Amino acid sequence: MNSLCYLNDNFIDYNLAQFHISDLGLQRGYSIFDYFLEMENRIPFLDDYLDRFYTSAKLLNLEVPLARDLLKEKIAYLLQQNKLGTSGIKLLLTGGYSEDLYSPAIPNLIILNLPLFHQPGDFGEGVNLILLDYHRHLPEMKTTFYLPSIALLPKLRKAGAIEVLYHHNGLISETTRANFFLVRNGTLVTPASGVLRGITRKYVLNVAKKIMPVEERPLRLEELQDCD
Repeated sequence: MNSLCYLNDNFIDYNLAQFHISDLGLQRGYSIFDYFLEMENRIPFLDDYLDRFYTSAKLLNLEVPLARDLLKEKIAYLLQQNKLGTSGIKLLLTGGYSEDLYSPAIPNLIILNLPLFHQPGDFGEGVNLILLDYHRHLPEMKTTFYLPSIALLPKLRKAGAIEVLYHHNGLISETTRANFFLVRNGTLVTPASGVLRGITRKYVLNVAKKIMPVEERPLRLEELQDCD
């Protein structure tokens, strides 16, 4: 893949980027990330995403090595150099090179800027999901722990599904990579707690409240059977 990325204050070729095997993100999955889109040379809601990234880091006791304005400059430079126009940007902050492979050290910061693997309109006709009884630990932060869903990829492919929908104790929470909504009796319903506070979720709710009833509340699994 021909693009530039950022690793610990250096801009390098994506294909040449590497760091030490003692990194705690690799050894223990101790890392956070955020992901957002460049759309026609601009990033919608960038400050919202950065708010969440810094909050996730704080919750995991990791210090982002760049102040917000400087981080924005690094992102802007990558976009200028890669010239993709429409792309994905991933911020990744790991637990650092750990001497005992357990204790956090100086965090590693990576910024990736890559082509999109699908276009926003690709799923306009709908998609299939499969159900999984599971609830994420600390769902308010974006960690790199995706084991439950990635382990199910063969089952997903067999079912023609693209995502896992989590539920626990009879309540729906979210999918692996997205918040979940349904429409029931003309009302938009989404889980109120135990989920990532998605940026898209925030703006969908803002818009929806102007045109239809909206409920943020516990969403029971059986409501899937009689939603609109």
